[in-house]
Amino acid sequence: MTKLPPSPALWQALLAFILGIFLPGKLRRAIYRALLGYRISPEANIGRAYIRVGMLVMSEGAYIGTLSVIRNVDKVELGKGAIIGTFNWIYGFPSGITEHFQEAGRASELIMGEGASLTSRHIVDCTSRVTIGAFTTVAGFYSQILTHGIDIRTNRQTSRPVTIGKYCLIGSRSTIVKGAVLPEGTVLSAGSMFRGTPEESHHIYSGVPATPVRALSIDDPYFTRLNGPVS
Repeated sequence: MTKLPPSPALWQALLAFILGIFLPGKLRRAIYRALLGYRISPEANIGRAYIRVGMLVMSEGAYIGTLSVIRNVDKVELGKGAIIGTFNWIYGFPSGITEHFQEAGRASELIMGEGASLTSRHIVDCTSRVTIGAFTTVAGFYSQILTHGIDIRTNRQTSRPVTIGKYCLIGSRSTIVKGAVLPEGTVLSAGSMFRGTPEESHHIYSGVPATPVRALSIDDPYFTRLNGPVS
């Protein structure tokens, strides 16, 4: 695994945020690149967001919205046209810290594929890697993606990655727990809790815990589109 730089100093992140409040988007990008060392495409945009991570990579057309907070994560990578909307809270536990979460190969990362979208007011725990596949939408409000928790058998905090496949649709107030793998084309009903690694792709999953309730056609327009957020 490529060694990533540590998160910038708190004063650097605060300075970039404060300057960014008053600067237009083009200069805001320049500040985040020059002061924090992030790799941001000239065609990407950052709103007035607070970001303190080891490395931020934003491809063409990627966007991070105003008043989102992204902190204590080794790496955040947004593919072409990927979007993190407003008021999201994204946090982690850097992999260089060993007091907790001693799983081999743990990476505190958020990886979003091309056209993926995290809308507004969601919480994403990146203690372990969270992957959101291409053209997936975490829709609505107040969903949680959780990669860590207490294991009562070992009396330790443990973490496992969460992987959300391509072309998924996550409804409001859903919870996705550590170790979950959502198959491609999963539609998760609002208020559901998803766990485990089921294999049924292109299904509606619903309930607590969520189970497949209905098959979907892989030819539906949502699953065949080549653009990002749905208009």
